[in-house]
Amino acid sequence: MSGINLIYLGILAVCIVASGFFSGSETAIIGIQRERVHQLAARDRRGRKLEALLADPDRTLSTLLIANNFVNILAASVATALFIDLAGESWGPWIVTFLLTGIILIFGEIGPKTLAHRHPEGFSLFVAGPISNLSRVLQPFSTAFTFINRGLFRLFRVKLNSGMAAVTEDDIRALAALSESSGEIEAAEREIIDALFSLADRAIREVMTPRVDMVSLTAPLSQSAVQDAVTSTGHSRFPVVADTHDEILGILAVKDLLRLPPDASSADIARLLRPPTYIPESRPVLAVLQEMRRSRFGFGVVVDEHGGVEGIATTKDVISELVGSLQDEYDPTVPSIIPAGAGRWVVDGRTDVDELEAEVGRELPRGDYSTVAGLFMDETGRIPDEGDHIVVDGVSLTVLLMDRRRIARLRVEI
Repeated sequence: MSGINLIYLGILAVCIVASGFFSGSETAIIGIQRERVHQLAARDRRGRKLEALLADPDRTLSTLLIANNFVNILAASVATALFIDLAGESWGPWIVTFLLTGIILIFGEIGPKTLAHRHPEGFSLFVAGPISNLSRVLQPFSTAFTFINRGLFRLFRVKLNSGMAAVTEDDIRALAALSESSGEIEAAEREIIDALFSLADRAIREVMTPRVDMVSLTAPLSQSAVQDAVTSTGHSRFPVVADTHDEILGILAVKDLLRLPPDASSADIARLLRPPTYIPESRPVLAVLQEMRRSRFGFGVVVDEHGGVEGIATTKDVISELVGSLQDEYDPTVPSIIPAGAGRWVVDGRTDVDELEAEVGRELPRGDYSTVAGLFMDETGRIPDEGDHIVVDGVSLTVLLMDRRRIARLRVEI
């Protein structure tokens, strides 16, 4: 082999290595998580260079494509000259076509891109410096090609999104599920993410304590009456009413009573009442949580469109929807769903439909209700009696106990 052919062979090898370098760089820089880039930028200089490359993705991509295409074309030209000299004009171009295509695919595309896809962070940091320098050298060319490219898009009326593509709720849910399956996050963390998105679509009436379950105090108040209520319920705040729940005078925080002497009068206690915060029943749960955080008093009275009291909502109600039921030493320990044999459960009427679905593994109809009792009454269209029975989408519901006009307990069978 002549000296010129050895030079051709060396140039060809450099071009193939460079092609792999640019192909892998493109995959790594595009695939790395943006939030991780911000962390890397705060850590060292390579991270800052990587962040700068991602700040102008059009220029970076143009640089990589220009460089990659240049070395591939150069490799094809050099290989053609080399193999024409070695195999003649008849066979040389054919050998180059098949041999060089395979080499570039394996060593210039598939191999480097696979490596970059599996290790995007390390690969990106490795190439950030060289690509940053190359971007400055090729800036006139990348700017010109970007300008021409955008002109063609405008000519054909193709709209370009400014900035990064929006990340959807489904994207985040899928990423959380993937992270759970790979062991990067716990199942409980993934459930909190799902619950957070579910809360964004739910109204406060779906998580509130309904009016029939409200525990209130009737004015005028006495120390003994408040003490009895605290002892029997364990609650720390109570709505104070005049005659009915629709006439709420204020909210009493039990800890405020500690500032009063034991012989405090009803008037003294009345002065401790805080004005009630009224919340429309259609208000989104997350919006209510933000209001409670700003007011630093996590207690609100939920009202309907006519101003009638529908129930109360507390910070605990909202947080329980995110992380599950938060029970303290005063809460009843009876679970809302009790297994009663194969394919059979005894269920509290206030149990959320979503919770029952998760337990029985079946989907139930949706409507203007959130509890199993609401589902039963929506299907029957009336206040049921004990023993009433319906079948909904293959799930049998039987009323076991009524508490006045409220379904207290049901039997569920599949």
